[in-house]
Amino acid sequence: MSQMRPKMIPTTDVSVEAAELRRLQTRVERLFSALEEALEIEAADTYSSFAPTIDLCETENSVIVAVEIPGVSAKEINLSVTAKDISIEGEKKHSRTEKAISHFCCERQYGCFKRRINLRWAININETTAELNNGTLLITLPKLVDRRGKSVKIPIINRD
Repeated sequence: MSQMRPKMIPTTDVSVEAAELRRLQTRVERLFSALEEALEIEAADTYSSFAPTIDLCETENSVIVAVEIPGVSAKEINLSVTAKDISIEGEKKHSRTEKAISHFCCERQYGCFKRRINLRWAININETTAELNNGTLLITLPKLVDRRGKSVKIPIINRD
């Protein structure tokens, strides 16, 4: 049987290859650092628990958002509306008083929540209303009257 011999590399190429490997290692380390940083920023910006489910409906005069957040009181919800979006955040706490020995099934979600909904309608922020009833937050956003295509008579001042 013949033995396999390692391929001999000239000494001048070894230093070039070593430099390339070091450069590659540095790039990979930077990539992993950037990924770790991005994951940390994402974790800080988002809530790890859950985003409540919503229904978003449009009527002739308003936009209606129904948000399911059972077990949360109105004072535990922070709701803000801008011309571009709605932000709903808060915390749903565990209701049990005893420490469980074992969980056989745990499908309900607890912890901090946040939900942001982009609005594509022109809405009247000042007349927005919100009502919490049986675990459903109902947000009513009245639409602004669309003025596009409306004709307005403009008076002309005569300075002759």
